[in-house]
Amino acid sequence: MKPKAKATRLENELANLFWENGYAVVRGPSSGGGVSKRYQPDLVAIKDGKILVIEVKSKRNDSPLYIDSSQILNLMEFSKRASGIPIIAFKSARKEWRFHFIDILESKGNSFKLEKPGEGFKFRDLDEILFKKHKNMEEFLKNK
Repeated sequence: MKPKAKATRLENELANLFWENGYAVVRGPSSGGGVSKRYQPDLVAIKDGKILVIEVKSKRNDSPLYIDSSQILNLMEFSKRASGIPIIAFKSARKEWRFHFIDILESKGNSFKLEKPGEGFKFRDLDEILFKKHKNMEEFLKNK
């Protein structure tokens, strides 16, 4: 599968996951491609007033992921303008989606490093963190 077709398939798969779980979802057309003056995130997902601004990444394995600095800085700027939460969504071959808040990224000059992309939050955990369904969130997070 060509890289662009694969990226589109993964973005649509993730958009469907959010939609099926009660979020309103918009996928960025061309996901930033061809837009020189402004950044377009891969997905924006909204539920109960919370806005997630999502950059989608994938690899064959769970080895460290390097993301161009401009993508992360643009993700942060878009999130700030939208009062949203910047998220990196990661999927490796035959595994489930994992989600990362950008505060765990390590700056490496021209890129940011995500050390263990396959060990992020599962979807249900991300939803739990955002909407605090359990009364004792500290205990929930401690067990992760």
